[in-house]
Amino acid sequence: MNILVVEDNEYEINNIARVLQSISKEFRIYKALTGEECFKVIEKADIDLFILDIELPDISGVKIAEKIRNISKYELTYIIFITTHIYLQLEAFKTIHCYDFLEKPYKKEELIKIIMRLSRGISSEKQQNKLDRQQVSFQMKDFIIKVYIDEILFVEAQKRNCIIHTKEKVYTIKSMAIKKVIEILPKECFMRTHRSYIVNLKNIHKIEKSEKNSWIIYFEGYFLPVYVSNSCKKEFLELFCG
Repeated sequence: MNILVVEDNEYEINNIARVLQSISKEFRIYKALTGEECFKVIEKADIDLFILDIELPDISGVKIAEKIRNISKYELTYIIFITTHIYLQLEAFKTIHCYDFLEKPYKKEELIKIIMRLSRGISSEKQQNKLDRQQVSFQMKDFIIKVYIDEILFVEAQKRNCIIHTKEKVYTIKSMAIKKVIEILPKECFMRTHRSYIVNLKNIHKIEKSEKNSWIIYFEGYFLPVYVSNSCKKEFLELFCG
């Protein structure tokens, strides 16, 4: 579970992180001291739970939550507010639909109780999502690789092999041509944009024109870009732009 803690007091943010790690070593804790830092983290990581201090130096936690809610994948993500101003509780529940509200000073046991309850719910949701998600299989000489389709960013041809780039791992499919891979992948979300690349259209973060007839594709939180050839440009732009 990925948890982002936004709190301008460094001692307090480290204290919250220690409490979270005491619950589970498998929690991945991200920290932000300002709203600006918060959104830099969101650009790089998928967050399962937000813990927001309402009072921050550059922007209020309520404003941060409003912006988070405007990001489609975070419309229903759990948010916990921490504040000394209990009168903001009604606004937080009504406009932000936050999950809970901790008033400072709170007891460590209160935070633990909330997090444990939420972690069970999030784990169940993730498990159900895994059961519902579509997979694709790549058969090798001695074994089979199964990958969730929504995890695939792009496929890259390298000599006689294909490299499957996913959000978490990179898989090498030996002795398989890229034209064979495109036959395996569902046509509604994958497109060949170049003789060396197949792209998952649903995972594109942004596209950028680099030259007169050249476009570059970027994926959120991934360092490698993908290229669109001139011969594929028209079809790609039609599909991507709608």
